[in-house]
Amino acid sequence: MLFRKPKYRCKAAEASLLFQPSGEIFSCHYNRGYILGRYPENSIQEIWNGKRRKELLKSIFNGNFDKGCFSCKTAIEQGLTHGAGFNKYDYITLDKSGFPVSIEFQLDNICNLECIMCSGEYSNQIRKNREKGEAYISPYDDRFVNQLDNFIPNLKYAAFTGGEPFLFDIYYKIWDKIKILNPNLNLYISSNGTVLNDRVKSYLNELNFNLTISIDSLKKENYERIRKNAILEETLNNLEYFNNYLKEKQKQLNVKCLVTHKNYKDLPDLINYCNDNLINLLPKIVILPAFASIENLETEELKNIIDLLNKNTQKQGGNIIAQNNSRFQEIIGQIKEIIDRKRAITESSFEDLSNDILSDILTENLLSQLKNESDEQKESYLQKINTVINSIDIKQEQKKALVGFLNVPPELLIGEFHRSDIEKLVERFKQSGKNL
Repeated sequence: MLFRKPKYRCKAAEASLLFQPSGEIFSCHYNRGYILGRYPENSIQEIWNGKRRKELLKSIFNGNFDKGCFSCKTAIEQGLTHGAGFNKYDYITLDKSGFPVSIEFQLDNICNLECIMCSGEYSNQIRKNREKGEAYISPYDDRFVNQLDNFIPNLKYAAFTGGEPFLFDIYYKIWDKIKILNPNLNLYISSNGTVLNDRVKSYLNELNFNLTISIDSLKKENYERIRKNAILEETLNNLEYFNNYLKEKQKQLNVKCLVTHKNYKDLPDLINYCNDNLINLLPKIVILPAFASIENLETEELKNIIDLLNKNTQKQGGNIIAQNNSRFQEIIGQIKEIIDRKRAITESSFEDLSNDILSDILTENLLSQLKNESDEQKESYLQKINTVINSIDIKQEQKKALVGFLNVPPELLIGEFHRSDIEKLVERFKQSGKNL
C-alpha cells in the first residue's frame, strides 16, 4: 500500500497542546480559531484523542489550512513558508508514544506588573486597576493537575507563561508532579524577572529550567514606566542570579525585549549589556496596542532607528553576539517594511477622514482577509468588528483607535480577531484610543 506524503508537516498539530486561561485548548499559539476542547467540560485525554484534533490533522495533511491555521495559511500564500508558524515548532522531536511531546501552559493571568503594552488578558492587576473589569477566573484545578499524570512521563518540552509564572500556585503543583514523573524534562519559563525567593530558588535547583526574562530598558525611569510596579535594580539583581544559574547548567539566559515607541533609544545599552554578559537578546516589535507601536512614528524617525541599530550591531564576537546582531538585522528588515507600508498609507491621510469612513476602511481591510470563509463566518466577524468599533463613544478616542488599528497589517489584525473573544478585543481597541 502506498502512503501519500503530506503536503505540509505541522509538528504542533501532531504533538503539541496549548492550554489557555479561559479553559480553551489549542494545538499551538498560531491557531486560535480552532478549539480542540475546553476544560473542565473535556478531559485532557478526551481532547488529545478527540474528533476535532483528528480533523485538524487530516485537514493539514491535505494542505487545507482553513481550520484556524490562518497565520500559516497567509504566510504560505505570500510565499513566506520559512516564516510560517508551523516552522516555529521544528524543535519538537516526534516519537511513537501516542502522547503529546510538548505542552504549553498559560493557565492564568496572575501578575504583579501593569506593563503599558499589556492588557488584562495577561495581568490581573491591569484587569483590576486599568480596565476596571471583573476578574477572569481560571478553570484549572487539582483535578486538571492529576490528569497530567498520564502525560508528563512522555513530555520532552513544557512551557509555562502567564501572567508571571512564578506567582502561579498551580504551576508549583505541576512541577511537583514533574519532579517525580519526569525530573529531566526541559521546562521553559517566560518571566518578568521580578519574582525570586527561596521557593523559586528551590525549584530552580531541583528541575531543568530554561529562562526567558522580559526587560525593555536599562534606564531606570523608562524601565519602571514601561513595566509599572517593577524596580530596575531588583530585576537586574535577579537577572544576574538567573544568568549564573543557567551558566552552571551550561545554558544561556534569554532576554526578551519588546520594541516600542518608548524604549527604542535605549536599545544600544541593552544590546551591549547582553553581549557583555553572553545573554541571548530576543527583540520583538510591538504591534498592539497601537499607541505603543513604532508603526505610528514618522518615517524619518523610523530611519533613525535603523541607523541606531545598524551602528550598534557591528560588534564582533562569538555565536551569541552574532545571533544578537542577526536578530536586530531582522528587526531592521521589519522596520523597512513598516516604512514601505507608510508610503502607501500614512496616518496623516486618515486625519481628514470621518470616523464613519475610517470604520468602513477598517472593516473592508479585515473582510478582505476572509475571502475563503463562508458567508456565515464573514457575518460573524462583521458583527465582531462592529461591536469593537462602537465600543468607544468619545469620537476623538474612537478616531485614534481606528487610525491605530489601520496602521496594523490586516493579516496580523485579523489574527487577533481569530484569537481573542469579543471582550478582550474591545479592551484592545479602547487601549489603542488612549495614551499610557
